[in-house]
Amino acid sequence: MTKRRAINSFAQSRAAAIAGLVAIGAFCGIQRAQAASTVQPAPEPSSRSVWDGVYTARQIQRGSAVYARDCATCHGPTLNGGEAPPLAGADFLAEWYGYSAGDLFERIRGTMPQTGPGSLSAQEYVDVLAHILSVNKFPAGETEMEGLREPLKRIRIEAAKPSRKGPN
Repeated sequence: MTKRRAINSFAQSRAAAIAGLVAIGAFCGIQRAQAASTVQPAPEPSSRSVWDGVYTARQIQRGSAVYARDCATCHGPTLNGGEAPPLAGADFLAEWYGYSAGDLFERIRGTMPQTGPGSLSAQEYVDVLAHILSVNKFPAGETEMEGLREPLKRIRIEAAKPSRKGPN
């Protein structure tokens, strides 16, 4: 075999190998694309509103007791303010509109009570949050709010009850 034929044979073998690798790569890419098109993305966590009954009557009772013990001195017995800002009414709702219950929970937990921020249990903080929502006329429901930031982040604070459009 001449040197030229050997080089041509090697070049052809190399070209065939590259073509084979390209074909395999294309096949794998098509398979991956088909598999990806059949996989559905995970659904977004559901979002609720404070109007959806996100706390229970029992939480209101517990939260009212904790509020009277640890919060009323500064925020007033009816949450109308005093030494500290009000936690009920139009000004409070305007301040917190568009935020989440998780945002409010974190603010309360990180700054209250003034004499010992973070000194209450997560359950006590979420019960106080339920009391605040109740005084602001948001309805109670059947399921307790959890004292966890992530589930509370999915609860929107809305000043006005959203309209629910049904089928026409």
